[in-house]
Amino acid sequence: MMPGSFNQTMKIAEQAKEFMLVHQITPVPSHYAVAYCYVSEENLLLIKKIDEQLASKKSLDAIFIDALFSEFLSNSQNIEDNIFTPFGETLTSTLAQLENHVSSEKATISHLNKIGKTLGQLGEYKPLQNITTFLLNAIGQSTAQHQSLSTELYKASEEVSQLKQKLEESRQEALIDTLTGLLNRRGCDKRLQALSLNNIHSSLVIDIDHFKKVNDSFGHSVGDKVIQLVAKIIKEHVAPDDIPVRYGGEEFVVVLSNKSQQFAHTIAEKIRLAIAKLKLVQRQSKTQLPPITVSIGVAELQNNMTWTTLFNNADQALYKAKDSGRNCCVLASINTAAQLELAN
Repeated sequence: MMPGSFNQTMKIAEQAKEFMLVHQITPVPSHYAVAYCYVSEENLLLIKKIDEQLASKKSLDAIFIDALFSEFLSNSQNIEDNIFTPFGETLTSTLAQLENHVSSEKATISHLNKIGKTLGQLGEYKPLQNITTFLLNAIGQSTAQHQSLSTELYKASEEVSQLKQKLEESRQEALIDTLTGLLNRRGCDKRLQALSLNNIHSSLVIDIDHFKKVNDSFGHSVGDKVIQLVAKIIKEHVAPDDIPVRYGGEEFVVVLSNKSQQFAHTIAEKIRLAIAKLKLVQRQSKTQLPPITVSIGVAELQNNMTWTTLFNNADQALYKAKDSGRNCCVLASINTAAQLELAN
């Protein structure tokens, strides 16, 4: 948790920066989070691992720090909630207080100036005028210090905002498959949280036929290109509220939000036919690749069914499509779906 006072917070922040500087740790948000937790003594296991690394005279390189971040702090929402957000709130509160001080000081200076001018016209009140001048100088110095501190705090506040923005970008990147731009499994799980199991949804499980032969014959770079093209076609045929996912390897999943199995089957056929029309040539050798086809299993969410069971049903339908000769779409039967749900 964050320390209770602004001074403590700033002290830990400076110690974290110094720790990163001494050990030549790259200043990125995830590394800062590890350093902050270490110097604030928030996580004993994290501290132990760093101390053991230092005791063995090993460097705190990016691989080691990233591993600590993944193990102890990968939930960046917790970092934002427990570090950056409270820190930002402390800065905002302190800035507000300083602005109030500066505003009061400016008002006081204005009054003293008026008094000074009046006293200046009355020679017999010279001692009072000297006191007024002294107060003006003292308050002026205080105001300058407060304004200087405000400038530094504004800079710190901007840095916190930037860190929070980078964390949000990191969170989004963690949900996306880098090869295709589709959601990955983690991203799929997050999107599914917004859908109600009480509504009608359908799922496609799509697998590229004989993909291993493409990799073996033409290399992984060509295989990656095939995966990208298939992903592009899938994305072009689904609606913005649908959830296209690269589930792993050459397998894709699509959740069709609020759409029936029959509608999903129509979309599946459009995807299958569009992929079958692809004519690919390896650029270097000018060799034409064999036809690229996919097999697709289609299932609909039934009453009292979980997402896992829906995907299992679509997966079973995919196996039937494979057994039926590939390059086809197969609907999961309701009876099979019910049996699988009971088995779970």
